Amino acid sequence: MAAFVMAAAAQGGGNGGQTLLIIVGLLLLGYIASLYLHPYSRCGRCKGSPRQYGAVYTKSWRHCGRCGGSGRETRLGARILGIGD
Repeated sequence: MAAFVMAAAAQGGGNGGQTLLIIVGLLLLGYIASLYLHPYSRCGRCKGSPRQYGAVYTKSWRHCGRCGGSGRETRLGARILGIGD
């Protein structure tokens, strides 16, 4: 990608706005591709460990309420685009 940007800038006399638009477009396409490849991230509440242990009875546990015991949650961009669950 860097070689493409350098080649576009080396043409000379080009508009800087066009180059910026190309860079932003490539970054956006890369982000969308990463959402399709990896739509899930680690759960923010249980940190990927789907068990939540009790405060009084420390050997008892329940599944995390946010992720339902899977240890993962859908990334924001994937939720917006409807990718994943």
